[in-house]
Amino acid sequence: MIITVAPVTDARPQTPEDCGMFKFQRKILLIFGCWPPDRPTRRWYVKVLIAVNLITLAICIVGEFRYCLYAYQNGSLIETIESICPSVARFSGLLRMCWFLRNEHKIKSALNSVVHLMKNEHPRETGYTNRITARDQTITKVLFHSSFITAILYGIIPYVMMAYNWFQGQYPLVKLLPFKVALPFDSQDPTLFVLTTIFLNYASVPTITAMTSTDALFSGVCLYMDGQFQAIRLEMEALAETVDGSTPKSSAAETLRINLELRRINKRHQTIINVVSEVRHAFTPTILTMHICGAFMICIISMTMFLADGINKLTYMPYTFTVLMLLFIYSYGGTIVRDSSEAIQTVAYGFPWYRFDRNTRHLVQMMMVRAKYGCNVDVPFFQTSMATFSVIVRTAMSYITLMKSFL
Repeated sequence: MIITVAPVTDARPQTPEDCGMFKFQRKILLIFGCWPPDRPTRRWYVKVLIAVNLITLAICIVGEFRYCLYAYQNGSLIETIESICPSVARFSGLLRMCWFLRNEHKIKSALNSVVHLMKNEHPRETGYTNRITARDQTITKVLFHSSFITAILYGIIPYVMMAYNWFQGQYPLVKLLPFKVALPFDSQDPTLFVLTTIFLNYASVPTITAMTSTDALFSGVCLYMDGQFQAIRLEMEALAETVDGSTPKSSAAETLRINLELRRINKRHQTIINVVSEVRHAFTPTILTMHICGAFMICIISMTMFLADGINKLTYMPYTFTVLMLLFIYSYGGTIVRDSSEAIQTVAYGFPWYRFDRNTRHLVQMMMVRAKYGCNVDVPFFQTSMATFSVIVRTAMSYITLMKSFL
């Protein structure tokens, strides 16, 4: 017999900050300065930090784009592509962070709804939630470390090349910056070179956080929503096993018990659907931006890796992996939410609804109707699924093949 167990609220997360699933994402977002639940109490110096990070990204984008134009006018294809390569990631990250800041109230509401589900989940689901949390944190760490390695390579390789040139007897030694940017001053001046290098290396910090934070947060929410739909399925299967199959029709007492349990499960099912809808509306701009920029980013980075010489190729290997993983996170998250929500229709149909009265059958039918259309985190023009991921990657490969034919 299934009974409703009161949630142990003192052992559950009370706020998004207490939630282990968002622990690493919160740390990354706080590097940039923005964690949605902190918005009402955000200090002035945190707001200054956010503004500095956004301005830093904008300055780097302008400088790299100007360098790209100069290199193109001088007929240097490799310089043109190498200068625009980090700029596309910065531009995508800047857009996503701007939309993230604009939608902070919606994201905060979605996170609070997720925490509310955690507070009221059944104690037997705690183990499954912990496994989801471990998986999500692993994905987030891999994504962050891949981006971090890319930034480290961008910062170290110029020094390796300068050291090699110095050993080869180059004099005067040509100073190389981490990124190719057009500057209003001579970067060969020792003082200006040091200051510019510090600034460009710092620019990697908001770039990494802008590229990985919102995506990892979205991934964690989708994994938890998948777990909630799985919990609904398990509850329906467990409830079906308690039905007495020795008689053609259930007794009045059993019908009442099943009816009450189905009402509770239906209410929970509708709550989860509402949370998914909140998540979709909160993350729509960032998902749309990533899908629009994804093919172009893969194309540019891959072409740069093909054209780069020597040790420079090392930089673009983790860079390519990071961009592919970003696209994969969105596509995989949308796929598991859709599949797990649609799977409830099958388990509801397998429930012995024919043994009960009209009201009880109606509760099962309502679940089937809701599950028939499924839940999704689709955005305009794009379906957030692995099929879309495949289309974007194939499109990028087509662009690369076309560009190589002209080079």
